[in-house]
Amino acid sequence: MLEAKGLKKSFGNIQATDDVSVEFGQEEGELVFIVGPNGAGKSTLINLLTGLLEPDEGSVVLDGEEITGLRPDERVHKGLVRSFQVVKVFEEMTVRENIRTAILIKEQMTGGWTPSSFFGGLFSLADEHEEVEGKIDDLIEQFRLEDAAETVADELPHGDRKLLDVAMSFALDPNYLLLDEPTSGVSAQETDYVIETIVEVSEQQNVTTVTIEHDMDLVKGYADRVIALHQGSVHGEGPPSMLETDQELRRLLLGVEE
Repeated sequence: MLEAKGLKKSFGNIQATDDVSVEFGQEEGELVFIVGPNGAGKSTLINLLTGLLEPDEGSVVLDGEEITGLRPDERVHKGLVRSFQVVKVFEEMTVRENIRTAILIKEQMTGGWTPSSFFGGLFSLADEHEEVEGKIDDLIEQFRLEDAAETVADELPHGDRKLLDVAMSFALDPNYLLLDEPTSGVSAQETDYVIETIVEVSEQQNVTTVTIEHDMDLVKGYADRVIALHQGSVHGEGPPSMLETDQELRRLLLGVEE
């Protein structure tokens, strides 16, 4: 499991997370949604789990090993991967080239990184390792990007850019994948398509996926478990039905007064 144990993080007088203890991966390949109003501490929690921020107090434990002091890239090497709310892809590279680059980065993590080996490998990897091209083809198919495989990222519609971003995360072979609002900026017509694709691939690969999401219809439709944050603390956790039965949570999230 991926565990947060008593995580505290403040920025000046703002307590972003306040003694947060949660677990992910209680069941293999589970899909957990983190919900809460703006300022609840959702992104801060993801940043603490993935090493982008250091906690003031508390620890992060991955499969029984404390990883609190590890850099983000060291956590990726151990199977803990994230994507950001803002799409981060190589704009002038094609879909195929973007995914190939992510695979090469993963290989360099395990084989020893040097600038010459990275850039040399970037152009020779496909010729030297047929299995890499097979993996690229599989990810392109799984993320429904076949028609855009040779399109540069800058020309993709926003929904496909999001899928490419997540596909690059899967190219890093995650056991745990943390997503910060993967449907942010995606049109209403594309949101179900994007989240459904991510869920299908997560289930196929048994990846525990933790997703920050504001669209409660998506949460209710896809979540195995929901964790609700408010003012830096855990308000509650449970099945997606809690979004209907927890009246205080409905007031916080939806402004619904019963």
